[in-house]
Amino acid sequence: MSAAVLEVRGLWKRFQGETAVRNAGFALGPGRISVFLGENGAGKTTTIKLVLGFLRRDSGKIDLHARRIGYVPERPVFPAWLSGGEILSCTGRLHGLSRADVRRREEDLCRRISFDDGLLGRKASSYSEGNRKKLAYLQSLLISPDLLIVDEPFATLDPVSIRDVRGLFLDFKDTGMTQWLSSHLLPQLEPIYDDVIVIRRGEILLRRSREDLGREGSLEDVFFASIGSAAGTDAPGGV
Repeated sequence: MSAAVLEVRGLWKRFQGETAVRNAGFALGPGRISVFLGENGAGKTTTIKLVLGFLRRDSGKIDLHARRIGYVPERPVFPAWLSGGEILSCTGRLHGLSRADVRRREEDLCRRISFDDGLLGRKASSYSEGNRKKLAYLQSLLISPDLLIVDEPFATLDPVSIRDVRGLFLDFKDTGMTQWLSSHLLPQLEPIYDDVIVIRRGEILLRRSREDLGREGSLEDVFFASIGSAAGTDAPGGV
């Protein structure tokens, strides 16, 4: 396998004496879809924020080899005074895209995720939750990231949009984009994942590829087997 796009080793984070992430270690291979699974409060979002630098780690090492990173949070929030189009235009300019390139990519991405481009003239704060999520996808994918990180990729989306976004993940995998998806919706991830990382109470329990798992069962079976084997631990909860 080629060098990892992201490698995390010995990562720790505590909040007021509670351990949120405990000696975590994993790697994301290039051009693969890695799914990050865990119960509520397992430490998924905290780990993502540590990798992105939104939180300061207590210890550990993060080696990130991506020139451009796209990030879609679970529930995106945008400046109340900007329209969707202005947000995309600013993002494009910050990354050196011409106005023509921004418009071309906007049109393509809007079509692929069934986003009404007429909404781009409206303030993003007026959007439904589902359309704010789609705008976050547009903003992140506009810059053609090497690494796309998505927290709860299907949250607030309707069934048609879930289908479209899942197809988008596969399309961008074919371009070589590395993707790290943190989600509770295991059946939606089943057809598209390459690698699985399971976290419970801040501790990484499993790091396996689809190839290694072979016939061990569905993603759901693998997840429940992983957390079931650790159910007797008394480690403090994560965030």
